[in-house]
Amino acid sequence: MQVDHETSLIIDAVEKFGGEARLVGGCVRDSILQSDVHDIDLATNLLPDQVIKALKLHNIKAIPTGLKHGTITAVSNHRLFEITTLRHDIKSDGRHAKVEFTNNWQADASRRDFTFNALYADKHGHIYDYFGGTQDLKARRLTFIGNAEDRIKEDYLRILRAFRFHAKICVGDLSDEILNACKKHSHMIQNLSGERIRDEMFKLLECDDPVPTLKNMQKSDVLQKVIPKEVKCEILSSSLLFGTDALVKLALLLRTTEKNDRLSFGEYVSEFLRFSNKQKKKLLFLLSNNIKTELSEKEQKKYISLFGKELYCDLVKICGVEFGINVDGYISFTKIFNIPKFPLSGDDLINIGYQPGKSLGRNLELLKQYWEDSSYTLTKEELLLYAKNLF
Repeated sequence: MQVDHETSLIIDAVEKFGGEARLVGGCVRDSILQSDVHDIDLATNLLPDQVIKALKLHNIKAIPTGLKHGTITAVSNHRLFEITTLRHDIKSDGRHAKVEFTNNWQADASRRDFTFNALYADKHGHIYDYFGGTQDLKARRLTFIGNAEDRIKEDYLRILRAFRFHAKICVGDLSDEILNACKKHSHMIQNLSGERIRDEMFKLLECDDPVPTLKNMQKSDVLQKVIPKEVKCEILSSSLLFGTDALVKLALLLRTTEKNDRLSFGEYVSEFLRFSNKQKKKLLFLLSNNIKTELSEKEQKKYISLFGKELYCDLVKICGVEFGINVDGYISFTKIFNIPKFPLSGDDLINIGYQPGKSLGRNLELLKQYWEDSSYTLTKEELLLYAKNLF
């Protein structure tokens, strides 16, 4: 893998202070897979206070974001780089580990979850692979470092991480060893924070084809701990959903449950996964609304204006998947249609004799409906003339 200029500056700063720094984890894994690399994480044998000194000597801003766990954030050219001192675990309670610093690279690698997440690379692109992660990547296979059950007991979030990486990288089913370990400890998911569960589930659902993984999750009784109702995972196999955000896919899954329970269940899921008010509102909208799948241009404009472009497209996709029809034309129309601004205000009506109050608002809505029914062609003057006739 190639190292860019900013990353090289940080590695050089560490080396000139007498230490060693290597890229680690996701950036190395994704580079090998020739996927887009986003965040750059580095590991070093320098202690955190030494990292800070090394960076400051080269005028690189250092922020002690996770000093307790040995993590310093370097800021170079407005980019953030996490630099973490090599560690090994002293003990773990199933979510949090007590760590001790070390200068042993393999010891640091051994505390990571999966073999392909324990890959390191130096600035020359040389890969350091202590547990066969490169081979597992080539085989698109997920393998824990060491015994799967032992690693899960150290951190129960690894149950969900296993399925997330399976959806993102792997082909074929997870091994029986992993599935059995996940099933045995699936009840511990309820002890994780809703935010962590939500993040893992969303990353999983964002994958192009999450269906095989979701079926594995059902098989091991894990999905039921997150969505405690029977859902039909196959609904997410439609090519219409490529590039669709995770919340829309979750809504589709929940729409396969009993219709009468959807809203109350949506409320439960929103609470369990610690949704923001905006996320909850969107989920409940997608659970409670439908749109017919044969729309005139006039009807399309009306729904786009009523729901907004994003929600309209999401709902069209959902109904397209459920009814098995092609909705590309509706999506394309949305892109070219710009919602016009309603030309009247309450003041305009007052100026022609209307009185302020609730009736003013009702009449304004009637006029807006009349304007929408005209496919937005009526001018302000024509609307005012119609308003005078209503008055």
